[in-house]
Amino acid sequence: MKYALVLTLALILTACSSSSSHQVENTDSAVPQSKWFDIGYNEALGGHGVKENTTLAEWYGEAEINRSAYLQGYAKGQQDFCLPDNITAFANSGKDFPASCNSVADSAQLKHQWQQVMDK
Repeated sequence: MKYALVLTLALILTACSSSSSHQVENTDSAVPQSKWFDIGYNEALGGHGVKENTTLAEWYGEAEINRSAYLQGYAKGQQDFCLPDNITAFANSGKDFPASCNSVADSAQLKHQWQQVMDK
């Protein structure tokens, strides 16, 4: 009986720890994982532009915005999303050029690639 209880507790703890798998994998140990990092990351992945604090406060119902974490997450999202294969997929689905990629270093090349796909 004691072993069944230990096994049940272990299974519950394992299930709880894996239930947070929807969060962004933060491989940069200098950037602490936070809600605002995740929000910024997902905004960039969605192709959206950077939101103002007032908009974030309204959308998420919080007066305190961790702007630094949000922008760090947004930059990580840009790094992961603004790649040639993703831009091609975005264009193939008929979507506008993602606003999150407007400010990356190679945005001109990405826009050119997106336009070529859209023109086909």
